[in-house]
Amino acid sequence: MKVAVIGGGPAGCTAAYKLCKAGHEVHLFEAQDHVGGRTSQVQKEGFNLGSGALFLMGGIYPRTNAVIKELGKYDELVGWDAKTHIIDADGKRYTVDFDQVLSFLKMPVFNWGDRIRIAWGVLKQLLSKGAGDCFDGEKLAKFDDESDTLEAWSERVLGKKGTNYITYPYMGFLYAVPLHWLSMSMFKTIIQQFYKLALAVPPKGMGQISDWLVEGSTGLSLHLSSPVEAIARQGQGYRVTANGQSVDVDKIVVSCEPGVAAKLLRGLIPAESETKLKECLYSEYAHVQVCYKKNPWPDSPVSVALPATKLRDWGACVLQSRRHPDAVPPGGEAVGVYFYTPPLSNMSDDEIRAEAVSAVTEVFGKAPDPDFVELFRYRRGLSIASPGHYRTLNSLHAEMPEGICLAGDYFAHAGVEAAVLSGERAANTLMGKPS
Repeated sequence: MKVAVIGGGPAGCTAAYKLCKAGHEVHLFEAQDHVGGRTSQVQKEGFNLGSGALFLMGGIYPRTNAVIKELGKYDELVGWDAKTHIIDADGKRYTVDFDQVLSFLKMPVFNWGDRIRIAWGVLKQLLSKGAGDCFDGEKLAKFDDESDTLEAWSERVLGKKGTNYITYPYMGFLYAVPLHWLSMSMFKTIIQQFYKLALAVPPKGMGQISDWLVEGSTGLSLHLSSPVEAIARQGQGYRVTANGQSVDVDKIVVSCEPGVAAKLLRGLIPAESETKLKECLYSEYAHVQVCYKKNPWPDSPVSVALPATKLRDWGACVLQSRRHPDAVPPGGEAVGVYFYTPPLSNMSDDEIRAEAVSAVTEVFGKAPDPDFVELFRYRRGLSIASPGHYRTLNSLHAEMPEGICLAGDYFAHAGVEAAVLSGERAANTLMGKPS
């Protein structure tokens, strides 16, 4: 079987790897001059800067872990304890472990009544039915209540204070949008599996996952700097055109951003399906890497700071040398400042950079002027899993023509596990294997 995979992020690279492993002829088309998509690494002045994804999340990333083990790279992952300061509206700080949700209950803002309520709410979730997989869009769809937002659900389960000091900082860091924008389906599943959390990063950064997948794809034909211009029926298969040249294939995995997928599949899929893809909600996204060749805070007791209660322009500050040592040159430091979506519409690039530098010194202390400040800003950055998102997007799989499968992190909310799982499923579907 000859297959085209369109899009070289983790979803596309996973699909290509699985198909190559099964002995199929695979052509992977990527518009950029490198694979990785939103997990890509950027090299600058000795710094290895992540353009998007931050970490793997241990046991709630089962398929990503399985693929990395297949590639023989699992033992190379670098663990991260993510010691965290939760910063209150009045500036008070409370130390927690980001990957140990129960550690949040130790914060003195919670009295015994609060702790009992939160613990009881968590216990009830552990005993209730749930998706069972935080990034499986098909399973999440079954628990996706279109009338229930994450904010409303969290206040019912954890109370107002639990929402302010647990859900706001946690999900603000991961998804950068207000809680009332989101479905409760995924966070409920995280609560049910909190004991599986453990953070880790590949030694060269998150973009290395796609590099590993390509390296492990024996026989892969990789077409970089090759945005696909058209897909057309060709006999029993399809013709894929990129850079003015065409390749005839039997089947296709479309793993690019959904708006691009909608354009490429126009005329091949129902109009309703095209609309679902085009209307897949995305947030504007921005983060800034504030870089110092000499580390101003070598003895910082934490590597992450998250605001609670009072939402700020930024939702997280992260010392990158603690996240993975290869991010910075010896003796250096870079601070990732990750912004909430709502204020970005009123901020220029220069204002975002200035706010990031201000946040860094507020959180970690005085510092000289940074050696440079690198901004990553995406008008369509992270998919927004609003109530009903999982049901709508999951329905697309059954609406594709024979021989075409979709893959991408937007099926189960932005995350490497969602991308890997969807890429693996697309490959298995084309090969007639069970998911």
